[in-house]
Amino acid sequence: MYSLKKRLLWTLFFLVTFTIVCASTVTFYSVQREVDQLLDSSLKQVAQSLKSYPFRNMILLEKDLVSHDQGIVVQIYDPISGLYYLSQRMKPLPIQDRIGFSDVEFDNQHWRVYTTQNISGQIIEIAQPSFVRKDRTFLAAKSILLPIFLTLPIMGLIIWLFVNHGFSAIKKTAYAISRRSPSSLTPLSLKGLPAEISPLVLALNELLARLSESINTQKRFASDAAHELRTPLTALTLQIQLAERAKTEEARQKAFIRLKEGIKRATRLVTQLLTMARLDPDNSDKPLLPFNLHQLAQSVKDELSVVAQQKNITLSVVNHGTGLMVGNEDALRLVISNLCDNAIRYTPQEGRIEIHTGVENKVAFIEVSDNGPGIPETEQERIFERFYRAEGTQTIPGTGLGLAIVRRVCELHGGKPSIHPGLDGKGVSFRIDIPAQPKSITEQDSCLD
Repeated sequence: MYSLKKRLLWTLFFLVTFTIVCASTVTFYSVQREVDQLLDSSLKQVAQSLKSYPFRNMILLEKDLVSHDQGIVVQIYDPISGLYYLSQRMKPLPIQDRIGFSDVEFDNQHWRVYTTQNISGQIIEIAQPSFVRKDRTFLAAKSILLPIFLTLPIMGLIIWLFVNHGFSAIKKTAYAISRRSPSSLTPLSLKGLPAEISPLVLALNELLARLSESINTQKRFASDAAHELRTPLTALTLQIQLAERAKTEEARQKAFIRLKEGIKRATRLVTQLLTMARLDPDNSDKPLLPFNLHQLAQSVKDELSVVAQQKNITLSVVNHGTGLMVGNEDALRLVISNLCDNAIRYTPQEGRIEIHTGVENKVAFIEVSDNGPGIPETEQERIFERFYRAEGTQTIPGTGLGLAIVRRVCELHGGKPSIHPGLDGKGVSFRIDIPAQPKSITEQDSCLD
């Protein structure tokens, strides 16, 4: 794990240091060029002023030379007499063969020399050692560069303060989260947060909202389940008491029959509740795999045929196009079973139920139709709610969870249920439309390609 704060600080400090070094280097060479031009001009002016001196006036020459900077060496050479006149005690400089500036290596030193000739034919050379030029360059650049380098630690401190202040928002947010109670799911405040951290806090608030909704759903589910289980358990207790108080064998057998029916209803309710509990969290434990929807519908039809035959109900499967799709086969088996079970329980004797399945335009559909009593339009919007049962159906055994399970499975597959007219102009038809190739699977395949 690395520190983003330290990485940012070191990056900014390196960039500032690199910028200052580059700017200082450019400034130094610029100052050096200016100093060289100024000193070259000085050498040239001295040489031009000496061109007017007569050869014989050496005393005046020496007095004038004394006033010049000691870093400048004046040499006058008379080619006729072969005499040298030097402003300092040193070896004579080599005579240059051209007029103007030259760079000369002499006596283990580098010299800058300006050469000219007066009207008497004497060669005048004005020279200056390079170290004098460097000293003056450093003195001139020092006054400029020293304040720049002195500001480097100040800039580093300012950068540290600004970065530390920027990251303080993260510390405050982390502190606010750590101080929260486990039951507090209220959104975090965005006040005072920088724009870079706001998306993270917004995503966290969305997660808290989803978590709050999930917890509330679980609470409602637990409350509803407790309420729904209380009735069958109370009924079972009463049936046991009746069986214990029965005075005749016939009354006792009758009580036991009712007790068995009550146990079946309670078992069915518990089974449905457990199914909802598994589906309520975003269940992603089971992978989505390819399977044949037609074969699945035929398998469910074979299982429920015996139940349908008890009421002389015709149960058939109609296939449309291909049946290949990707999904949770067990969950979709539960969908078809619940829809068919509802149809069998509500369809009268000699009725008819059809299971239609297929895949069209990359959308898989399951449609279970019957010719039973149907569902009033006023109740169709609530029919998929948990524990809701339409009016007039209380006499038929049921838990009110079957269609809620159907809707949840449909949602987990990215689809939606709908209600349509049934067979022979009556009854009801439940249709489930879901993507045959879920988006998550499609995106994963495209990434692998």
